[in-house]
Amino acid sequence: MSIEELSNKGIDSFVNNFVSFISKKAPEFCIAQYKKHEMKLNKGLPEYIKANYQRCAYVRTLLKRDRPTELDKIYEPLQFKIDNYILKEDEIKSSISTDLHRTIISGYAGNGKTIFLKKIYKELIDSQVNFYPIFFELRNISSGTQTLLDCIYESIVTYSDSFTQKQFTYGLKKGLFYFLIDGLDEVSDSQQSNIQEEIIKLTLKYPYCPFVVTSRPNEFTTWENFHVAHLLPFDYRQCQSYITKIDFIEERKTEFLEFLTEDEFEEHKEFLSNPLLASMMLLTFDEYGDIPAKRHIFYEKCFQVLIKEHDASKGRFHRPLKSKLSHEELEKVFMYFCAMTYQKQEYSFTLQQVDKYINSALKIVNLDSICKKNDIRYDFVHSVSLLLQDSNYFEFIHRSFQEYFFAKLIVNDRKYELENKLDNIDSLFSIEKFNLFAMIEDMDHDYFETEYVLKKLKVLNEYFESIDVENEPEKIFEQFADSLNINLFSSHNDNFIFSIYLYPLSKLSMHKNKKELNYFILSKVDDIYGNLTFNYSINLSRNDILKVRSKYDSCIERTMKSKDNTYEGMIIRLDRKILIELKCTKYAQYIKKRLNNYYNDILSRTTKQHSIIDEIIFKNKKLKNIISG
Repeated sequence: MSIEELSNKGIDSFVNNFVSFISKKAPEFCIAQYKKHEMKLNKGLPEYIKANYQRCAYVRTLLKRDRPTELDKIYEPLQFKIDNYILKEDEIKSSISTDLHRTIISGYAGNGKTIFLKKIYKELIDSQVNFYPIFFELRNISSGTQTLLDCIYESIVTYSDSFTQKQFTYGLKKGLFYFLIDGLDEVSDSQQSNIQEEIIKLTLKYPYCPFVVTSRPNEFTTWENFHVAHLLPFDYRQCQSYITKIDFIEERKTEFLEFLTEDEFEEHKEFLSNPLLASMMLLTFDEYGDIPAKRHIFYEKCFQVLIKEHDASKGRFHRPLKSKLSHEELEKVFMYFCAMTYQKQEYSFTLQQVDKYINSALKIVNLDSICKKNDIRYDFVHSVSLLLQDSNYFEFIHRSFQEYFFAKLIVNDRKYELENKLDNIDSLFSIEKFNLFAMIEDMDHDYFETEYVLKKLKVLNEYFESIDVENEPEKIFEQFADSLNINLFSSHNDNFIFSIYLYPLSKLSMHKNKKELNYFILSKVDDIYGNLTFNYSINLSRNDILKVRSKYDSCIERTMKSKDNTYEGMIIRLDRKILIELKCTKYAQYIKKRLNNYYNDILSRTTKQHSIIDEIIFKNKKLKNIISG
């Protein structure tokens, strides 16, 4: 069906039904005004409805970049969560239109917030329900003194100046309009509070008009009369259903769906959570016939697929990037863009912020005199689809791509020592930093192990050599954490099985960065030699434990206990006396020994590798001399 056919579908009957509906709500006033030609609802409405219907009936997808796709053919109904209740899309729609529950649709870019509003708008026209849908994007609001209501009215009048303010006011009072307000988070900071306040007042002043507002996740504590519906990611069924609907080679879709078992979905679900990411996963599978197990290979293949899709949209001919850069050059700019934003912990940006980082990246790679930031921005968003854009707001298609390209930059750049590069990443929490380190190690294991882990182990082992572990166990532990977690499990003889492990770092630790790095090294030892949690039986009864607790109460930060008394736990500070009395010295000895073993293992492998390389080079030189002689 063509755009023209779709846009005309049902509009005439919708307008007639709508006029009839208003007449039923206030027959005397409405009919009188209609006869006087003062309130001709059939003027202005068709033009506005038709223009918006065209926008809502079609969408562009990653798979079909150069031509629109009919929304109904690919639309997959969504699920939402309000408090602890999971609601289907129809339940949310009914809540808004029938129960007049004012609703905020909360979700990240690419999750389908705007598409959901377009679907509602189109359904209101197709089903000819008795509401006049008003679709308004807050990014279009003027920066002057106009109210939100004025801006909405002007957006209607744009299509026909015959629609009057009197009509608009009447419709508001009688609850004839269904407001679809898109992009609350796109309003400037200076206007944010005023717009929020105005939306809330409008819902109170016109209680019979349905209101639904979309926004990225935020605190909505002041929106007392609004429900907050959190848009949920695709589950397994939704993902399969969406892949079935999209316009793609049927044979390849079938192969992908056969590959996509529930177990595979669970393993890769972060990249199947919405239509955009699911499409990317399909393209990657189509190109390579599998989804790589190693994360960095998957990201690399995704990037290559996105580049290929950009070229494929022009047939077999190479399609130049708008920036006129090579693919390699654009990737390099993006790597520096990711490096700067990752270290700043920035994952979403305004237009000004994006351009600032692009300018900085261009200067670093000496391309600032060759191409414009606007063209680079266009390529990031449209040519390779690594950034998503909502008006003047941008974010990564998935945050892990930012991590991947930063890790790739670190591995590729050998100008600076790896130790210095990684140690200077001091603004991240442990889990983020560890993920980055794991990505780097995955890319080049030998480089990471010899240029980073080995150097850290050497420093630690040299320090531990001077420590009397039996009398100074705290000096071992304090290199990794601020506390110890001790778990006690009852045995049949009323003694305890003792379990000790390092407690996660305090965010307030004065030496947080150093301890994080050391803790990461310890986790590597744990991977090689097994669990570093040291379990052993001790000859301490429950009463003995209680005595130790009471004696060193000031050293205990937190205690835990199960209802049936089979488990007790405590988090203790690194106080020497309590560590010795609880026999934590054995755990300290264990850590020291394992770190030393790991260091010697790496050193032995590295020495052997260097020896082999030297021998190969020497033999080659010798052979060359023989040939030349």
